[in-house]
Amino acid sequence: MNRGFTLFEMLLVVGLLAVVAALVVPNITTARERALSVQCKSNLHQLATACLEYSMREGYLPWGSISPQDHDGNYWRSGKYESIIPRENPVLHGAREWKEFSSFCWDFIRKRGETGWRCGEMFDGMRADTLFSCPKCVLESDNWDGNHITGYNYNVCYLGYVENDAGKRNYPTAWREIKNPASVIVFGDGGYSGGPNKFMRAPFQDRQYDGSSASLRKAGTQAFRHGWGHWRHCNMAFLDGHVEEFRQPYKAGGSKGWVDKKSYSAFISSGNGIYGPRGFGIADDYTE
Repeated sequence: MNRGFTLFEMLLVVGLLAVVAALVVPNITTARERALSVQCKSNLHQLATACLEYSMREGYLPWGSISPQDHDGNYWRSGKYESIIPRENPVLHGAREWKEFSSFCWDFIRKRGETGWRCGEMFDGMRADTLFSCPKCVLESDNWDGNHITGYNYNVCYLGYVENDAGKRNYPTAWREIKNPASVIVFGDGGYSGGPNKFMRAPFQDRQYDGSSASLRKAGTQAFRHGWGHWRHCNMAFLDGHVEEFRQPYKAGGSKGWVDKKSYSAFISSGNGIYGPRGFGIADDYTE
């Protein structure tokens, strides 16, 4: 005669299943996290490689953003366009005047009246839906134009340039000024308390570049969104294309810690050197 399981046997089986689950589930979660980080690194490598090729070809790093309404008056002289740096003429971007654009950023461009975005020039032909989106930023939107393909920011404090930033320079950095591309950060996991951001900043004001105390700090931090605990990190791409993990967060001013603990956002260095001042990443220096 068949008999059912005793209470002890059922508890034993349930206990064994719980032990197996406790061993397997964390491994699955860890494997998934590592896979997402690997995918993120691949994206950043492609972005950095495209930026490197653009910079060597054009002679300057790409713009961080151009203010379309202001750019025409600043860069047209006597009814004739005077090109200051390569690719600054709006005609080269499919417009007669800059004011035809509502947004012109390093990653996406949108003309007035358009409902979507198209890739920025240096990324022409790339798949924006996967390349520009960190795999851990699904369903999020950036803080610039509500773009849901987001997750990465661009080093505009020393490489690119955001027009109307209160700095002492008016254009992106010339390629000839880069001394060591393997030591200069160009793209990374972007984020702060309000979500993903487009523009990377450094922890200190730098008097050689800054026209005000607000131009290079307080915003534009990195998101340490990958992993957890001691393995929590953000991925950062250097100008030569290689990608590294950063695990130590820093506050504005250089001390260790989070700028915003809730979003795990912070700077990646205690100083500005890795972002590119003076020696462009050779030394981790700053001038406050």
